[in-house]
Amino acid sequence: MFKKSALLLFTVFLTLAFGSGAFAAENTDTDTQKALNLIDAKNAQIDNEIQNASAAADELQSKYFEDIKDIEGADAFISLRNEQSKLEAALVAETDSAKADSIRAELAPIDNELALSENILKEKSSDFAGLTDKYNSNLNALISALDTLTSDITAQAIQKAAELGVSAQCELKLVKIAHKLVWIDPIQVVGH
Repeated sequence: MFKKSALLLFTVFLTLAFGSGAFAAENTDTDTQKALNLIDAKNAQIDNEIQNASAAADELQSKYFEDIKDIEGADAFISLRNEQSKLEAALVAETDSAKADSIRAELAPIDNELALSENILKEKSSDFAGLTDKYNSNLNALISALDTLTSDITAQAIQKAAELGVSAQCELKLVKIAHKLVWIDPIQVVGH
């Protein structure tokens, strides 16, 4: 009788000790998958917001170029800005650091020439100055709204992933918004 009771007790002990862990592991796998799916969905949402902001910024820049095109000297400015935009797009897409450094080296004199050209045109034309200030203000507001929105999405997703047992962090991503390069923060899994 004692042997049967001991065997039964031992069986119950083993079931509780090792069986519960299996259920917990299964639950953990489910939570991990939920967290990974959440992160994927939020990163897709962030990418969509970036695309929407980029499209709005391109439209804003096109209107700005249309508004300033008849101002004397603005055609050279627009041409430089377009050249800058092409190089910035190449920089964002480049994964090789040596090639990225080469693109940055090409961009530096264009950036300097654009700043000089913008200052000269602002001094010569109050219309150019006003339109440029309005454009920059609207573009900065659009970028700020994008940054705030994506930061909020990221923070909430990181918190929810942590509750599900997955560690995640912001992973800054360089994106082109009109003629500006900005860092936006999608989510990267760092452990689970």
